[in-house]
Amino acid sequence: MLSAFDVPCIPFILLADVEEVKFGTPLADVLWHHEPILAHGDDMDLNATRERLERERSDLASTVERIRERLAVPQRESGGDVALADQHPADIASETEARELDLARQTMFEARLGLIDEALRRLERGEYGKCVICGRDIPEERLDLVPETPFCIEDAEREQQSSTH
Repeated sequence: MLSAFDVPCIPFILLADVEEVKFGTPLADVLWHHEPILAHGDDMDLNATRERLERERSDLASTVERIRERLAVPQRESGGDVALADQHPADIASETEARELDLARQTMFEARLGLIDEALRRLERGEYGKCVICGRDIPEERLDLVPETPFCIEDAEREQQSSTH
């Protein structure tokens, strides 16, 4: 479970498995209590990483399956008891928008599933945590936030810029 809190003038902090946060607690104390979560280095727990990736993959796969089930129902039949011809044009537009959002989500989630699958393969090959472009270590903070990432920050930015042009 991830929890977050945002206080004006204090950096945004995201912590896993936090049951209680007391305001006024020095950040150093928070980091000390959560060091196993925030620091991997050479001590990266590959089993915990694998479990996290597999759990996220399972959650995404079930979400994609639910979206597919919704989209499998033709729009004409998804209106319930009211025939499509009897619906107000705004209702039809809302239903169309919801289906388009589902399609966009499905595409996005399937792409992330592919990234997770590749991260699991890199983990098996002993290449997890290394940038696939430059071979440098991916910062542990980045892996904590985006465990399926194949890129270091610099190469991720370059990839993003090249994909938008």
